Amino acid sequence: MPVDSNLLHDLERNAFSPNGEAMCVYGDPAYPLRVHLQAPFRHRILTPMMEEYNAEMSSVRVLVEWLFGDIINDFKLSDFKKKFESWREQYW
Repeated sequence: MPVDSNLLHDLERNAFSPNGEAMCVYGDPAYPLRVHLQAPFRHRILTPMMEEYNAEMSSVRVLVEWLFGDIINDFKLSDFKKKFESWREQYW
């Protein structure tokens, strides 16, 4: 949760572009909406513009999640190499 990590406080203090515009993080619907923390629209009835926004942001979010998955897989591989080296030293 952003409260636990001080994320909202840090964003409010530091998340501005060079020309002073507020920058934001896009989270899932569980997070509270703030200037620096945005989420998909959750209304029962969405306008076409709201639906388009949700679809566009969802596609970006998927790409970011793929990148996180790649990073996690890279670290698993490096961890595997370390474990293999340790095992090899023990048994060879």
